[in-house]
Amino acid sequence: MACVVLSFLTILPVVMGDITGYLGDSVTLSSGANSSWILSKIEWSIFSNITWIATYREGTLHPNTDRFWQFQGRLRLNISSGDLEIRDVRIGDALVYSVLLKDIKGEQQNKNLRLTVTERLSKPSVRKVFSMLKDSHCVMALQCSSSVKDTHLSWEPEAAFEDAFWRRNPNTNVSVVWTSYSPNRNATFNCTASNGFSKASRVVTERCQEPDVVGETRFPGIAFVMLLFGIVFGCVLTYCFRVNYFPCINFLNFVFMCKMTCLKLL
Repeated sequence: MACVVLSFLTILPVVMGDITGYLGDSVTLSSGANSSWILSKIEWSIFSNITWIATYREGTLHPNTDRFWQFQGRLRLNISSGDLEIRDVRIGDALVYSVLLKDIKGEQQNKNLRLTVTERLSKPSVRKVFSMLKDSHCVMALQCSSSVKDTHLSWEPEAAFEDAFWRRNPNTNVSVVWTSYSPNRNATFNCTASNGFSKASRVVTERCQEPDVVGETRFPGIAFVMLLFGIVFGCVLTYCFRVNYFPCINFLNFVFMCKMTCLKLL
């Protein structure tokens, strides 16, 4: 009876841990081994029937990491720490993993870890739904979306933005923000995507400008060119009538065509 009690005392309590892995990345499952241990046995397994996926025995040159077809070529076992690395993480790797460790003194330790697999978030996409000037105010709507399922999206304006805005989430992967602000300045918003494991953000800046402001910057230059063409056209026309010289007619046609082109720009 004493021997049975001793055998149980040499096995430390089972510990459950949670870890997150991302599709296509690598993830390391920590064995939790005592740093002072010299490991003589390592057994990583899955399922209730203890299906080994990676093992090591003292005296062997290399660990065996190709025991189960699902993980072949994707496992790396550290025989010093007992940690197990899974490369190229896949959806099917979301399991409960068990590890049994034994040091050279005969002490053993069990540990269970639950691996959750998710897709690493990329920056969400943002597009302008509409923008218009109404009653001397810019009215604008922006849409933020993510291709990753079960993603929560949120909008926040820059700290200096003090105008009104409204947010709405039509579904978990799309969110829209409306705002009304004074024209002739920038409006900057930040859309953040989150799935509980990671976050990714995209910043968008839009500018709404009154039409008359645009006109003041564009039309004076064209008006100056038109005035110059008028002066040249008048001078050449006066000269041609005085000298009655035929080639002037061709030049006048050229000046007239240039003038018509400028009128189209208006």
